[in-house]
Amino acid sequence: MPSALGIGAIRWRGRREASTNTGSVTTTLYLIRHAQALPRRDQEEPDWALSALGEEQARGLVPVLGELGLQRVFSSPFRRCRDTLTPFARATGLEVVLDPGLRERRLAREWISDFRDVWRRSWEDFSFAVDGGESSETCRTRIAAAVEAIVERRPGETIGVCSHGNAIGLFLNYVDPSFGLDQASAIRTPEISKVMRHKGLWTWQREFTAGPTFEALATDFRATPGIVA
Repeated sequence: MPSALGIGAIRWRGRREASTNTGSVTTTLYLIRHAQALPRRDQEEPDWALSALGEEQARGLVPVLGELGLQRVFSSPFRRCRDTLTPFARATGLEVVLDPGLRERRLAREWISDFRDVWRRSWEDFSFAVDGGESSETCRTRIAAAVEAIVERRPGETIGVCSHGNAIGLFLNYVDPSFGLDQASAIRTPEISKVMRHKGLWTWQREFTAGPTFEALATDFRATPGIVA
């Protein structure tokens, strides 16, 4: 059942809304990767917070996201995504809707500190999965379905979707199959990518940049504390 969280600007996505998709309008989607996180072996992944730098990045994103003209914002329910959007939600009053379909790919049942081989193999073979983990194909199908449902209900709008590096990369592969390991490895924390949907077709706006203010914020995801990638 939907429930209110925190400051009243974040809620769980509830019952299905009626589709008003006209098919001919263009919907703009900004894929927002969360700010730098603080992975901890003693915590469940959904509970990982932002690092101190990540908290600064989240505050710095407020004017950057404000320039995008977002009308709606959706997010993974994982804490690092919620915390990334909280300063923006407070500043603008926009409601952040939590959608479990936007959660990160589950790599494995146990903590993996050095996941370079798993990362590489999962992009080379979309059916590959370690014990207790999701394959790339499973995650791609899930996040694509979640995003398609969001866009179907809000055609013609400008929408922000906050998710995770692996999940976002796999969605971009769904949009453009040329998106692969090299591009996925270049997704920073935070990151903002732009895709557009028109007449049922997606296009990845490769040339999009969020501007110099954002560039000063973004860091290589391999700098995340406590991981080897």
